[in-house]
Amino acid sequence: MNQTNLYHKGQMFRFLSASFLGFLAGHLTNYSVILYAQDVWNQDALAGIGFGLCFGVPLFLGWFAGAWCDSHSPQILAQLAHISFLIALGLLNLSSQMVGVVAVSFFLLGAFFVGVGWSILAPARMSLLGRLAGEKQKKMAVIFNVLVMLGFGSAPPILAFCKSIGSWKFVHMTGVILFLIAMALLIGIKTEGQGKSSSAWDRILRGLSYAKNHELLKQTLLFSIVIYCSMGPVQVMMPRYAKGVLNLGELERGFFLGALALALLIGGGTSLKLAKHIGYGKLILTSGLICGLGLLGIGLSSYLWISIVLLLLSGFGAGASISLLVAILQSEVSQEYRGRLMSLYTITSQVVPAFAGLLSGLILVKVSIATAVLSAGVILTLIVIITTIRLQTLRNYNM
Repeated sequence: MNQTNLYHKGQMFRFLSASFLGFLAGHLTNYSVILYAQDVWNQDALAGIGFGLCFGVPLFLGWFAGAWCDSHSPQILAQLAHISFLIALGLLNLSSQMVGVVAVSFFLLGAFFVGVGWSILAPARMSLLGRLAGEKQKKMAVIFNVLVMLGFGSAPPILAFCKSIGSWKFVHMTGVILFLIAMALLIGIKTEGQGKSSSAWDRILRGLSYAKNHELLKQTLLFSIVIYCSMGPVQVMMPRYAKGVLNLGELERGFFLGALALALLIGGGTSLKLAKHIGYGKLILTSGLICGLGLLGIGLSSYLWISIVLLLLSGFGAGASISLLVAILQSEVSQEYRGRLMSLYTITSQVVPAFAGLLSGLILVKVSIATAVLSAGVILTLIVIITTIRLQTLRNYNM
């Protein structure tokens, strides 16, 4: 029995380590797309389009990825996603060595393969987590999500460090190495699929029906759309804000954006304890409001330390809210529909930031950086207030 427990703990440790490295490398690739377009080509619109491809592809492919995760081994699917990211990094590196239309074409094709990777990787890892966590779904879901957010927040300073001591090629090679280590860690973690009972499209429709008829899961997914609206502006507007308003250098900008890692970690790490006192649903919605108000405040600030505090506040709200949303989804979903429901969530977590990021890039072309950030904060805050009033089942939920 002890040997069995040690074996399962070893598998979980390797899985969580691979998840962190994979998501770190993935977000390093995302920021490579955004910052290359902004810094080298000085094209905010192209940065928005590239980001839109990174997280827009799941809008179409993500539906099938969820059905595949239920019928096939999520471990194998995760490895295929890693390969797609490796192809993307190769194309981005080629783009950095070329000029003109050819360079842009390779750049956009690389962003497309990033989107393919995210379409499959996120639901595959969450499905794999559900298979390995057993009765510890809530706890492991929060730990998993903290690692995801740490990867998201750590990517900017790592990219800035790699760029300061090397070149864009060094940034791309760092991503390749991280993905290869993540792939090695997943070797030997075997999970069987549940087999095909019908066509992928039929399984998708049954998964949608399941989510629609489960009121708590439906409202949880709806609020995840709201909270992920903040991610697009953060990833596209904040680099430009740090450079244009705060006048930070490249390395300083990386660490400014990396402050999100600390905030997301604190928010996610303290979410379960806070929820026991405040209530899960109430904390999710309150944290969402804090996230919006923090972003709004950044738009009004032009001082570094005030902006850092507000960024930490916004990140804390996002971290706590997202961690609890994932915990609800992982603990309440039926095993039969886990892959498809997780694909709905990951489509939300990818498509919504992509759409918001695309809009952010286009808005930055028309208005000042401060105005764009302020507008994003006001819109997010108003949406959170409206949904707090409407989503009664989620608001009153307590595990």
